Amino acid sequence: MLQQFVGLVSPKMKNLKHLYGLIHKTGPVDKNTLMKLTSYRSATCARLIEELLQAELIYESGLGKSSGGRKPSMYTINPAISYVVGVDISSTYTTVLLLDLNLNIVDSATLEMTWQITAEYTLQFIIENIEQMLTEHDVQHNQLLGIGVGAIGPLDREKGIILTPKTYISDGWENVNIVRPLKQHFNTLVLLDNGANLAALGEYQNDYMKEVNNLIFTIPGIGIRCGIISNGEIVRGKIDVEGSFGHIPVDIHGRQCWCGSFGCLVAYSSIPSVRKEIIDRIKRGNKSIIQQMVDKLDDVQFNHILNALEKNDALCEDVIREAAFYYGIALATLTHLLYPDVVVIGGTLGTNQLFYEVASETALQRVRNFSDYPVQFVQPSLKYDTVAIGAGSMIFNYFVE
Repeated sequence: MLQQFVGLVSPKMKNLKHLYGLIHKTGPVDKNTLMKLTSYRSATCARLIEELLQAELIYESGLGKSSGGRKPSMYTINPAISYVVGVDISSTYTTVLLLDLNLNIVDSATLEMTWQITAEYTLQFIIENIEQMLTEHDVQHNQLLGIGVGAIGPLDREKGIILTPKTYISDGWENVNIVRPLKQHFNTLVLLDNGANLAALGEYQNDYMKEVNNLIFTIPGIGIRCGIISNGEIVRGKIDVEGSFGHIPVDIHGRQCWCGSFGCLVAYSSIPSVRKEIIDRIKRGNKSIIQQMVDKLDDVQFNHILNALEKNDALCEDVIREAAFYYGIALATLTHLLYPDVVVIGGTLGTNQLFYEVASETALQRVRNFSDYPVQFVQPSLKYDTVAIGAGSMIFNYFVE
């Protein structure tokens, strides 16, 4: 029945779709609560619930609290009647997830994105692993609602094309149509969006949907990206500019950015800028454990920096603190502009505890003048699967919103 929710549908089907969406968002939920949320009459609501039960889209999950009479039946969606696939193609890893309709991970596969991993190889990895997951978990192709893909922009979402990304390590990622071959192979819905948007959507629907309406997900990594949820929906610009947050100026007389401007956030708080600053300081005579880890400074990678941080290397800690300070300034600017309820600091840098603590405290200090505005700065609850879960959520939402 979920496929019947899409397109021009009858008033009755619209009511079923609306009720199903509410049960997904608020469940377990009783009939009286659904009546209040929808203004449906008791008989109408009962009939719609019965149809959803007959279609096995929902089930009775137990009894609720009594308000004086019999305990009411509670309803929740059936997560195993259909499945979605979420894919995250980032600059470091490609992740493929098979998800049930509660966005619980049923199976997963991960591919490290080295210089040898081309777009063609990545696509084949995605197809082979989806097929393997469906077979292993006895999921029929007609039970697959669709495949959501998150990728680094710029993108042409309508045509399903990855245009000219700058942060993939290997060649051959320009003008890659990632949607068409997946659609042809699986004969199912395939949607593409940028990873920052889907990270925000995944975190919002997994952890905050019942509590808040506005969330920002920021991703400091090789680049700096940002996804925005406003009133429960992804905010998209006319063009795909997920990386624009990285070009907020934090010091107009500071370092020159690759874009040509001076003082952009990405010149201070990205992995390449952190790496460059550490190498420059060592060349100027500062000491670091990193010198014992590599033969040449040009061989320094981010994992060396993380190892040095674990050993309390003073130089690396100082550079991370500085990067996080500038990131906190940018977060405060973003917060003053958009008034989110929650700001998530994710990405490779955001998962480092020192970076997170300094960035969040810096941002909080700059918004504390507005004491009646209780914004939260948090780390992602989903860690490394956020984008792929958001991609699966995008598919589910296509059928119920």
